[in-house]
Amino acid sequence: MNIHYVTEGKGAPIVFFHGWGFDCHIWSPLIHPLSASYQLILVDLPGFGLTPMMEWDAFKEQLLKIMPPQCTLAGWSLGGLYAQRLALEVPGRIRSLVNITSSPRFITDSEWPATSKESFFSFCEKMVSNPEKTLNDFIQLQRVKSNVSCLLGEKPSIEGLNEGLKILETWDLRQLLAECRLPACYLFGRLDPIVPVAVMEKMKQEYPQFDYVLFKKSAHMPFISDKDLFIELLKRYVE
Repeated sequence: MNIHYVTEGKGAPIVFFHGWGFDCHIWSPLIHPLSASYQLILVDLPGFGLTPMMEWDAFKEQLLKIMPPQCTLAGWSLGGLYAQRLALEVPGRIRSLVNITSSPRFITDSEWPATSKESFFSFCEKMVSNPEKTLNDFIQLQRVKSNVSCLLGEKPSIEGLNEGLKILETWDLRQLLAECRLPACYLFGRLDPIVPVAVMEKMKQEYPQFDYVLFKKSAHMPFISDKDLFIELLKRYVE
């Protein structure tokens, strides 16, 4: 089993991880403005796009084989969890981390403001009963004016969707992240209904070593809704 990825451009390398329900096609709007100066490595996560299902260790092993000796990681939503975990486990391979509307813990608890368990499990139940409608509803939550549906790429597998939800529910990187000393920037959208601004405020308290940016006119996809500002910020962490 091999992971699927697309490489575009030449220059300082950036590895991109997409979010739940999408694949590497979601990064298409960034290829033209970035590929002249950077090498873009657009990865399909397990169960999405053309990458088959596989456990984290198998995915990481294959990923490290295709990655340059050092690179910047850019992870969006679910992909942000993958990017953070990789940065924590192999920090020597990572130059910097750009996390997009994501955090070390997706589900709320008594000490962490995030998506409520009730909302999350309701979404999971809808996923079981009507996966296609649930995916379409999720796309509508992105709140971007452009047609995101055209960036969906390959239809995700039901197994991949369910495993992605399981990761969102169970992965908790909060304690490990406290020890991270890599250059990192966390990007949030003021209008995001999925990862609320309260998460950013909590992270500022818990992880003052990182940088934080709030996109005032964006929701969950600032790299599309405010592409120019996103590209400007990304370049700072690559260079």
